[in-house]
Amino acid sequence: MLFKEPLAPVGGAPLVNSKNLFITGKPACGKTTLVKEIGYKYLEKVGGFYTEEISEGGKRAGFILKTFDGKEGILAKKGMQSSYKLNKYGIDLGVLENLAIGSLDDALSKNKTIIIDEIGSMEIISQRFRQAVMEALGSMSRVLATIRYKSQPFTDEVKKIEDTQMLYLSRDNYLEIKSYVLEWIK
Repeated sequence: MLFKEPLAPVGGAPLVNSKNLFITGKPACGKTTLVKEIGYKYLEKVGGFYTEEISEGGKRAGFILKTFDGKEGILAKKGMQSSYKLNKYGIDLGVLENLAIGSLDDALSKNKTIIIDEIGSMEIISQRFRQAVMEALGSMSRVLATIRYKSQPFTDEVKKIEDTQMLYLSRDNYLEIKSYVLEWIK
């Protein structure tokens, strides 16, 4: 279910009750900020990763991938030498496949809630990452993930997975969506 309007409880019951919860929205709406806040608040219950922008001279120059257990690596950067590129960015699939997938596997093995930030254009270049995402979504572990807003074949299929709810995040409904995610993770 994709909510483009602010959410409201139906009959007093929480709307968020699915195994998998996706947060989507346009770029810079706060998806990463939301999953970071939730992840660090419930650090003992979660595993997974998030990405942060690398800024140089006030402009986006790349992305750092950080795991909730303290590991990090440069996922992508302008001018990075790599066989894998997306627009201006060279992508280090080793960071994605070792750190990100490693954090997902670790969370799965400990039956923690898995946080994935994000299922997007850069990450889905890796077949191993796509497989790890599908394994996490099909597992007994709960998954909180950010997912690209625009249509793309792989992410469109992922959005259709059973027992998955999708919330649309905007700057206007950030606090409301955050309260639902907090309720879901409890």
